[in-house]
Amino acid sequence: MVEYVPETVVDLQMLPYRGPNGELELGKKVFRRLFWTFDPCVRAFSHCKPVVQVDGTWLYGKYTQILLIAVAQDGNGNVLPIAFAIVELENPESWAYFIRNLRRHVVRQDNICIISDRSKGLIAAIRQLEVPWRSIYCIRHIAVNFHNEYKNKDWRKRIVNMGKNIVFKFVFVIISSPFPNFNAFYRNIYIWYELEPHRFRHKLARLETNMAGCKPSLTQWLSRMEPWQWAQCFDEGYRYGYMTTNLVEAVNSVLRHTRHLPISSVFSATFYRLATLMSKMGLKQAKQLEAGHVYVKKIRDAMKDNTQRARLMNVELYFRNLETIRVTEYISRRSGISPRSYRVDLRNRRCECGMFQALRYPCAHVVTACATYSLNVEQYIDDVYTLEHTLRIWGNEFPILRDISTWEVQSPAFEMLPDRSLRRRVKGRPTIARIQNDMDVREQVDPKRCTICRTVGQNRSKCPNGNVSTGQSSRSERN
Repeated sequence: MVEYVPETVVDLQMLPYRGPNGELELGKKVFRRLFWTFDPCVRAFSHCKPVVQVDGTWLYGKYTQILLIAVAQDGNGNVLPIAFAIVELENPESWAYFIRNLRRHVVRQDNICIISDRSKGLIAAIRQLEVPWRSIYCIRHIAVNFHNEYKNKDWRKRIVNMGKNIVFKFVFVIISSPFPNFNAFYRNIYIWYELEPHRFRHKLARLETNMAGCKPSLTQWLSRMEPWQWAQCFDEGYRYGYMTTNLVEAVNSVLRHTRHLPISSVFSATFYRLATLMSKMGLKQAKQLEAGHVYVKKIRDAMKDNTQRARLMNVELYFRNLETIRVTEYISRRSGISPRSYRVDLRNRRCECGMFQALRYPCAHVVTACATYSLNVEQYIDDVYTLEHTLRIWGNEFPILRDISTWEVQSPAFEMLPDRSLRRRVKGRPTIARIQNDMDVREQVDPKRCTICRTVGQNRSKCPNGNVSTGQSSRSERN
């Protein structure tokens, strides 16, 4: 594959082989680890969001090995696997091997956000390598660990809401009513969340009060990680709104039919699936550009919703030199929610609701400010959401390979052997591995015959000359 696919990165780790007598054999090697990635994925990552999600999944072959995957994402939420590795276990050594190759060949930038579960091996590897990345944790895995500790579903749900800082707000869009007896008609209801640290602290204090007397205390349990590693309101926009490793889980589900195959087949499956994905997604991005669109569909829909929400807001105060604006929401008298103001700083691209800096595109308050003072709102949308960037991601095509039977591959200089210590135990009764001798050979005996007709190859239960009464009488006689 390396010879016929240009610039494919493969890093193979092997161990020396020792025979049954313990002597080193130079003509044989033992497989240990394998890392690989493809050049189109390497070139595409520079145009993706600076967020990487990593996770591992078991292989179902003869040996207990693990497939490690690193996943990136474009501006429209499409998943792109960027690196793979097969290792023996999820320990600090194997994770350090994967992170080191990922840093060397694919993710060469600094200030990258890496999302993972709280794997001790991965945390130790990142600390050991001193990689300048921002390591944060999946809120779903944190919730599972929390529930295993305290066994309370309500508290677990509140922990998840604190991490996401969810605030449900119902916004009614009022239009004229088609019915004569009604003055207004409520057409749409919007629910969104805000990222405000003071709301997080308030919820944390209430949860600590409810959990008083638990051991360990909530403060002690949360002290194992920094607030920005699991709470989005302290993230400053590094994670682009992603709270879980669901992207990697999705790739794992796609590859579930190949995880029982040999390593070479898993390698080939990743190549052909990525080649198909690249061409398919590249065609979609090109069609959207031909249609005259500038941004991806996700952003077009979000900006449309924010523009509709902006109709219920008003700008109260404006400092032209500082580009600071005070936006007030007038939701609805019927909802019973009092108006609330938000400070918008266009120069530093910040809003008190937190969504502007977290998602890197204008929230409804920024849209209101730009519309009031005739500012171009598109200048505050991150470039990663443009179709130009997504086309550079999916426009990297894979080469078309010839049939494998026509490849001219040189014979290897050594024989590759699997690690016998990783052999998966086969279900069922274990087979005897002892070498048999002459004492184990059974003597030839006469074949068994039916006790009624003395015919070879059948017993009295299947004998045509027997009957039910014969069996009943024999049992009665024994009784």
